[in-house]
Amino acid sequence: MDHADIVISVYRVSDGEQALAFLNRLGPYVTARRPELIVLDLNMPRVDGWTVLSGIRANDDLQKIPVVVLSTSSQSDDQTRAFSLGARRYVVKPPDFYGLVREVESICADFVPNASQHRASASS
Repeated sequence: MDHADIVISVYRVSDGEQALAFLNRLGPYVTARRPELIVLDLNMPRVDGWTVLSGIRANDDLQKIPVVVLSTSSQSDDQTRAFSLGARRYVVKPPDFYGLVREVESICADFVPNASQHRASASS
């Protein structure tokens, strides 16, 4: 986000089990804010991204939040499966850092309406 000059709150968890706890406001995440956007890695430890995505779509409070899958897999089967589980976009991780920055800018512009306003005010 820093390299893209986008100022937004980012909440990060280390694995799929924590992601589900955060999103369902369980345990240490009982007061967590609802995210405006979920960027999901499919290859998380403990609980994979497929399970997290299914859990998001099974929860009425979460299913309206757009999910962008960010994955190393370019397999069309993975993309089809992600979309069938409700992902709004599927992004194959670019091979270089600046490609990733461009993807982050595009994702924020499309799914976090205030991100561009924050970006403009951050550079003033």
